[in-house]
Amino acid sequence: MRYGLVAAGALLLLLALLLALAPGGTERRRASAKTRAAGTGPDASAPALAAHERAALRGWVQDARGLPMAARVLAFEAGPALTREGLEQHVAAQALEAPARATVTTGPDGAFLLRVPEGRYHLLAEVDGRPAALALEVEAGASEVRLVVTDGERLTGQVVDVAGGVARAHLTVVSLTPVRRLREVESDETGAFEVEGLLPQARYGVWARAAGHGSRGVLVAASRPATVMLPCALRVEGRVLERGVAAPGARVRPRGGGPEARADSAGRFVLEGLDCSGRTELLAESATGVGERALEPLSEDISGFDISLESAGGLRVRVVEARSGRLLEGASVQSPAVPEVVWREEDVGRFRAAPLMPGPHALLVRAPGHGAVQRLLEVRAGAETEVELELPPESVLAGRILGPEGLGMQGARLHLLGPGLSGGEVFLTGAQGRFEVRGLAEETYELRVERPGSLSVTQELRLPRSEPLELSLAPAAAVAVKVLGARGEPVEDASVSLTWVGEGRGETVREAVTDARGGVHFGGLVPGSYLAKARAPGYLPSEPVPVEAWDEEAVPVSLVLREGLTLSGRVRDARGLPAAEADVVLMGEATSVGRARTDGQGRFTLSGLGPGRVRLLVEKFGHPMREVEVEVPASNLELMLGGPGSE
Repeated sequence: MRYGLVAAGALLLLLALLLALAPGGTERRRASAKTRAAGTGPDASAPALAAHERAALRGWVQDARGLPMAARVLAFEAGPALTREGLEQHVAAQALEAPARATVTTGPDGAFLLRVPEGRYHLLAEVDGRPAALALEVEAGASEVRLVVTDGERLTGQVVDVAGGVARAHLTVVSLTPVRRLREVESDETGAFEVEGLLPQARYGVWARAAGHGSRGVLVAASRPATVMLPCALRVEGRVLERGVAAPGARVRPRGGGPEARADSAGRFVLEGLDCSGRTELLAESATGVGERALEPLSEDISGFDISLESAGGLRVRVVEARSGRLLEGASVQSPAVPEVVWREEDVGRFRAAPLMPGPHALLVRAPGHGAVQRLLEVRAGAETEVELELPPESVLAGRILGPEGLGMQGARLHLLGPGLSGGEVFLTGAQGRFEVRGLAEETYELRVERPGSLSVTQELRLPRSEPLELSLAPAAAVAVKVLGARGEPVEDASVSLTWVGEGRGETVREAVTDARGGVHFGGLVPGSYLAKARAPGYLPSEPVPVEAWDEEAVPVSLVLREGLTLSGRVRDARGLPAAEADVVLMGEATSVGRARTDGQGRFTLSGLGPGRVRLLVEKFGHPMREVEVEVPASNLELMLGGPGSE
């Protein structure tokens, strides 16, 4: 009997070995394990990871009650949050869906396994095709992640232009880490918008656009209402006249760049997409005339105005060497004050610009191996002025920038102001702190040297110099401020100021705004004693904290803000109707210390106030100013405006 059992066991073992060696058997087991891993999440029977997949992301997707949810899970390589410039670049490239490194769909138990290389990742769960849960900076490895799907965050705000709220503006709300389109909404008749169900993040990217306006992207905080200011994009129609008659073919454009148009056979032109956020200067030119017309800030499309051309002038410039008088090859001529002027090189060293507005015209002339020259020339109407400009041999400014121990400082920034430099130019020191600036003239220049961690130095120089310049930078002090709320949460967009305590007591020397972590760094400070203070909307100002900063190691400072009281209500006009766009001003000692503007329903809120009686001024264009005293805190206040023109 015993021998029979042994024989049966050996036979079973032999059958198992034959099945294992049968063709396709191993592949079927791998496929089964792979199916379990991809379909139902973590599984102890999953195969070993490949060499480039040394880690995995494992976890579950569940709702707020802890029940499993079916979802699509995506892994993105962790990176820095998107900036406003980055948002604009992504929108321009139509790339608001960052590519995922790996994706998987959970099984009924909500479990998932994502095979990825070692590293840090952002995990995103999508339910019914919409982002629903997020985990940031997850380390691939043995740890498990739970993605909890909740109702999400709520973002409110208003889209406005210079005239008020913008109705029917289209908004795209974007997650900044990872880059992901979250919601598309439209503002109401007052420009207000509300977005619910957003992934919890400190900031969101909002891209807004509307008919008759340019588009704009902003980063907004999730904790407070957002205001998106849209630039106008208006339509302007007019005529170009030369000596009182139509100037067909005349070119019309805004000064500084923008849309252009050509006048038709009747001299008419149309410019679309003009920015109305400020004063607009239109330039018009024909082959023989130039003109300009200034338009005050616009709030609507305009038409029916003329631009009159006057006889144009021109300039012809010969660029020669000062000593020999030969024409200089490689020379260039610029008009720094009027960058839209085009200079054409007609021959070696010969340049022409026409048409030009009559009057003074500044030139900047350069050539290799010669000092740059600036000249102010008079352009005469109806004529071309010819002039010869001599360039002297170049002067060279060379030297070293040294640190406090006499060592050369690489990467120091040299700001040079003076003749031949359009608006100042910046140069960087190289190895051992050495620098060399060529193409300068025998003139006086101002040099400012800056480097992080050092105090800047400014010096006036007369060229040429007989020996290289050496400047030493002294170490600067630094302060790192952290602004927190009463419960220890970071306060973003708080304004932090540093006040000098020594000689010149009371002078604010630096002011900056905190980042998403509530921090701000002040570098390049003169060593000494300071007072640090902070303020933020909705909070009472912090108590000043003394700071002793004497070297480049940043002194850590924590400032605590307490939430203030709130004053809210509604402004109505003499008929009892809500008054939109009215200003409610909180007055201090003969000056305003706070301000709020009413929305489309006349509502306003002033926050961050202390208890007690305060004085308010209520004003709206066309109505007399009203002054009232109220007690803080208060809500549902009713403030009345007088009738238009009443006393």
